[in-house]
Amino acid sequence: MQNCKTCVIRSKAADTLNPKELTILMESCAETTFNPKENIIKEGTLSSHIAYLKSGMAMVSKKGVKGIDQILKIVQQGNYIGLQTVLFEKINQFSVTALEKCVVCFIDNQSFKELISRNAQFANELLLFLCREELTYFNRFVNIHQKQINGRMADVILFFSEEINNHALTFNIPLTRGDMAALTCATRESITRSIKDLSDVKSIRVKGKTFEILDLKRLKKISESG
Repeated sequence: MQNCKTCVIRSKAADTLNPKELTILMESCAETTFNPKENIIKEGTLSSHIAYLKSGMAMVSKKGVKGIDQILKIVQQGNYIGLQTVLFEKINQFSVTALEKCVVCFIDNQSFKELISRNAQFANELLLFLCREELTYFNRFVNIHQKQINGRMADVILFFSEEINNHALTFNIPLTRGDMAALTCATRESITRSIKDLSDVKSIRVKGKTFEILDLKRLKKISESG
């Protein structure tokens, strides 16, 4: 495991820690590698550690009343997973699954809480992170419930282009059509139909999991109009 004091992928919150506090973080941290489709966190299990996604991409999901998984969000490297649980619950309220090879740092809950108590700047950075997460979720919630399926699908494609792949026009989306349905609150058939619709108007080209944006302006217009 890499020394937390020299890690270049550590969080903004960890940047506020002094050498002694970084030592506490390092001594309570364990690094684990996960392959695609492996569970990083499992819903319903006891929460003993905070997870920090050091590299890779993962999806957060939660089972509904019918036992069907709903994908809540996609998480990329440089983000904490499970803050809500360590600060409020003892049982994991969601599952996290690797979408690609992931390196995760697991930090002992008690040590993490100690750092929050010791360092106000550390706590403030975590609070800012949670606020950004909640505002993002508000926007996503409204979009999912007020946009038609083509608008929602355009949002997914633009998210992977802009947020995950640094505005690339050709990229992979490591989700099955079923995953996309769970992410957009749609059916698999609706996703397939929407991808065809977006392809027919020449805004995208799709081959398997590889997406190419042909007309960015048109795709953004579809996203904005819903």
